[in-house]
Amino acid sequence: MTVRLLADNPSGSTMVAGQVVLMIVGEPVKVEFLVPDGLVAAEELVPIFQGLTDLFVARARTRTEAAGEVISCRAGCGACCRQIVPVSAAEARALARLVAAMPEPRRSQVRQRFDSALTMLADAGLLTRIERDRKGEDSEAPELALAYFYRGIACPFLDDESCSIHLDRPLACREYLVTSPAQNCKTPSAATIDMVRLEAKPSLALLKATGGETNDGWMPLVSALEFAARVQPSPPSRSGAEMLRDFLGQL
Repeated sequence: MTVRLLADNPSGSTMVAGQVVLMIVGEPVKVEFLVPDGLVAAEELVPIFQGLTDLFVARARTRTEAAGEVISCRAGCGACCRQIVPVSAAEARALARLVAAMPEPRRSQVRQRFDSALTMLADAGLLTRIERDRKGEDSEAPELALAYFYRGIACPFLDDESCSIHLDRPLACREYLVTSPAQNCKTPSAATIDMVRLEAKPSLALLKATGGETNDGWMPLVSALEFAARVQPSPPSRSGAEMLRDFLGQL
């Protein structure tokens, strides 16, 4: 089996190819990459990180269904789209570019949703708690996640209980699969939600491989536009090949 993944190349620079062989549940999977030559920004590799996540998710889905279980997740069930979705700085910048490219009035509508979500979090005192958690000063992550969920703040990209940017959704969203009844996700707890186990968590690997560049680590998806506007990106310091090697090492 061979999977081919292509990075973004907004500068139009020369592309270079490489490949690795991943062992997933004892089965070799060859992955071929095409990345810009020279130093790159992490957000340019987001399509590759997404593709690798989809690979692990597809394998987990196949394994789960072969065991006779049914994946509950599908379009129209947006309960998980009210959870606190952690994204990396690279994903935040990629999402900001995605919104900036939207036509009007859609662009303004989505930006207003982001602003409203941040206002609701600030009014509830949750932005302060999230900041403490990001800095490792809050050890109550499960309680924070539930407090966020019960505010009922929908993802700015949620339309009619379905993801409007499904092909570009964050890694954490791609990794979220359950076999328990869909309605259980409306009242989340460890006792009622059966998560599908993945052989690797690319979302965590990306945070570990790129978090040190900005010292920002993770952030909630609803902070993505504010972050991208406030924090100027650092000059690229690694080639695409080096960044991929670090990411794969974290898997």
